[in-house]
Amino acid sequence: MTDKKVYQCPECGLHYEDGKTANKCEAWCSKYKSCNLEIIKDSVESSQQKTESKGSA
Repeated sequence: MTDKKVYQCPECGLHYEDGKTANKCEAWCSKYKSCNLEIIKDSVESSQQKTESKGSA
């Protein structure tokens, strides 16, 4: 794992490479009690899943 700083949404637990997106995620999660696909596509977890699926194809 890298030493890159990540920011976590305290509501859903997803991680982001920038604080602005993590704050956006937190605001959405708090208001709607759900996740927004347009926001979570920028999550570290989503990026990892894309990388892993390319490797197994």
